[in-house]
Amino acid sequence: MDAKAEKLALFRYGLIAPLVLETLPRGELTRRAEEIAARQYDIPDSQRISVSVDTLLEWTLRYRRGGFDALAPKPRQDRGQSRAITPQLADLIERLKRENPHRTGMTLLRELALTSEQNEPGFSASTLYRFLKQRGLTERQLLEPAAHRKFEAQLSNQIWQADMLFGPYVQRPGGGKMQVFLHAILDDASRLIPHAQFYPNQGLDASLDCLRQAIASRGVPVRLYIDNAKIYRSQQLARIAASLGILIVHTPPYQPEGRGKIERHFRTVRDQFLTNLDRKQSLSLGQLNDRYWTWLESVYHRSEHSALAATPLLRWQRDIEQVRQLPPATDLRRLFFYRLNRLVRRDCTFLLHNQYYEAPPQFIGETVEVRFDPLDAADVEIHFQGKLQGTARLVDPVINASLPPVKRVTAAEPEPTGINFVELLNRKKEEEE
Repeated sequence: MDAKAEKLALFRYGLIAPLVLETLPRGELTRRAEEIAARQYDIPDSQRISVSVDTLLEWTLRYRRGGFDALAPKPRQDRGQSRAITPQLADLIERLKRENPHRTGMTLLRELALTSEQNEPGFSASTLYRFLKQRGLTERQLLEPAAHRKFEAQLSNQIWQADMLFGPYVQRPGGGKMQVFLHAILDDASRLIPHAQFYPNQGLDASLDCLRQAIASRGVPVRLYIDNAKIYRSQQLARIAASLGILIVHTPPYQPEGRGKIERHFRTVRDQFLTNLDRKQSLSLGQLNDRYWTWLESVYHRSEHSALAATPLLRWQRDIEQVRQLPPATDLRRLFFYRLNRLVRRDCTFLLHNQYYEAPPQFIGETVEVRFDPLDAADVEIHFQGKLQGTARLVDPVINASLPPVKRVTAAEPEPTGINFVELLNRKKEEEE
């Protein structure tokens, strides 16, 4: 599917995830669908703001029969229709309202009119008030204190929490020091750590590698609870979660209390592990991770947790029969491949992560999709029009200098038709004479 279809498929999956993650009786399924249908949404490429119960049940059936790909839409005839409030204008309105929650609707309309070239906001007051209420931007909604409730998952792997901690400085491979970052995933019910690791960066590639190793080690979670950082709102993570049947839940802005358990684990890491490192010994990244994993498995997982009256490992093992595992034939590494579009240049190359790769000559001038492991881009797959076309070779300029020039494959010359416009005109004139 193309990027536009994938975006809508991800939106549909986000709505029906509570309906497909577990087997529900017909009555309960309908009740949950009615709750979802009662809310309003910003539906991609549509002016509608609601979804009917029948549509939700239809999407649920399609997902169960055909997986994530079955949620992709068929080509629509009403593309290109715009909303009264564009995304750019919506962002401006939200910023203005959050900047001063006491701004009234009429004040907002006047300010937007003064900043507009047409000296008018372009929409009515009722449209603005409806938008503010839907986005939770009314004065009452913005100033009302948020209610916090203590929650805990009933079963292991029902909810995972993911976050990142600024770590210590270690030896840089080329000399000197560098700061590392602990990416960790915690199981809400048992406090077990499916996987955690120090990485040299805070980026998406480190976060996804941590999630991949956690799934390989402890199975697939039902929900993944994360904050609103840019890396956690990436299209790559959304696609992977949809493919695995994981519901992504983002912490509401300015409400970090929902990640309290993993924050508590980070405090334990600081108090029991980081403060006890030998300050006289300069460690490499690998040595730091080896020591952290030893402490995690021999101390943290095997120490009784005060809130559980059991160790995290024993509490997690209590629900091991309920843990969802991937089929044995699943290639988990390929499932976590990045997918990016690249234009193949006239010299058969494309640029990826500041390195040039060579594609087959028939793709010169074409945009291909490349799939690769972000932590090991040695093997880069080339896909065109949804089909695997082979792998790309990392370009070595020295070797390329000694190779013969690449000739683009061209189609065979067609047989001459014998049709010529001038000759046809002349023949017609002769016939008329």
